[in-house]
Amino acid sequence: MRYSTMKREELSRTERRYRFAKYMIFISLAVFFYVLMRIGVFGAWQPVFLIPLAVSFSMYRDELASCVFALFCGYMTDIAYGFIFGFSAVWLMAVCVLVSVLVRNLIRVNIVNFLILTAAAVFIEFSMDYLFNVVIWNVHRGDVILTASIVPTAVATTVAAPAVYLLVSMIERRLGRNGADVVYYESEQPGQEEDD
Repeated sequence: MRYSTMKREELSRTERRYRFAKYMIFISLAVFFYVLMRIGVFGAWQPVFLIPLAVSFSMYRDELASCVFALFCGYMTDIAYGFIFGFSAVWLMAVCVLVSVLVRNLIRVNIVNFLILTAAAVFIEFSMDYLFNVVIWNVHRGDVILTASIVPTAVATTVAAPAVYLLVSMIERRLGRNGADVVYYESEQPGQEEDD
């Protein structure tokens, strides 16, 4: 099914309000997850909630919105974990743009595809973290860092991902994604009957 994202001029005032409310909710969620990550409630098994949030957001948005939100989440992850500024943002941005392209052209939005894409994003993020922050710098006892910190955090992030996806999909359902964000072409428009 072919579709395109509606431009701001094509939206009614109510639809613009809903879209603005959605973006504010997602930004608030990102800030809340950032605070949760900084507090470190779960100890060594602290999930990086911003990765599944960015991936699930990207499943419902176009490439530009996915890119901007992924950069935002990536920068917040860098600040939370003390990485070089932009380290997580680069990897997360590439993954989220790819997710938007895949959803738009190849796969459906469902929890199975989300889990596969999130697992790939987590693997890329944490393998790059291990490579660039441990292996290249030849950090003493890097294997302990891998088993005591990186692997538990990656596992916890993957396990926590379905809850984040369900939250994002609930927000999308409540604030009317189908009416505000998508234009269907010709006879492919769902729910419309042709006039005689």
